[in-house]
Amino acid sequence: MSSQPPYGQGGYQGGYQGGGYGAPPPPGPTPGKTKTLNLDYGVAAMLNYIPTCFCCINVIPCILWLATEPKENRFLRFHSIQGLLLFGVWVILWIIFAVIGLAIGVGTSFMPGSGGMAAAGGSLLFLLFRLLVGVILLAVHVIAMIKAQQGQMYKLPLIGDIAEKNS
Repeated sequence: MSSQPPYGQGGYQGGYQGGGYGAPPPPGPTPGKTKTLNLDYGVAAMLNYIPTCFCCINVIPCILWLATEPKENRFLRFHSIQGLLLFGVWVILWIIFAVIGLAIGVGTSFMPGSGGMAAAGGSLLFLLFRLLVGVILLAVHVIAMIKAQQGQMYKLPLIGDIAEKNS
């Protein structure tokens, strides 16, 4: 006979929802709430990675958490800094693409006898390249959002090390 109480009585914690006796805590963000909006840390960290194409709204939670959360909250500070750096990468790429697009437009307009085919071909290739980079950046944002919500300090290449040092 088992020393544990039957399923309907006492403190049984097994099954799918409980952790069982001596089981590790379920995976997820460290428990706690932000000081400002009383959000779970996982949700707050996820907000730092809202894709930049949505009116740059991800900058607001990044700055908010850096300004209001204590320095001991390395998890949220890491994701805030990494979110700001990811935003900076997006802005730099946007500026580079604007300059290259302008150069393609101006350069092909001065080509004598090109008939516009060179301009159309170059512009189409550049548009496809911009689209590919945009999809890659969107995927990076979504992956970072998922990892942040799960409570992982997922470091993106290059900017993750900078964020870890400064968090």
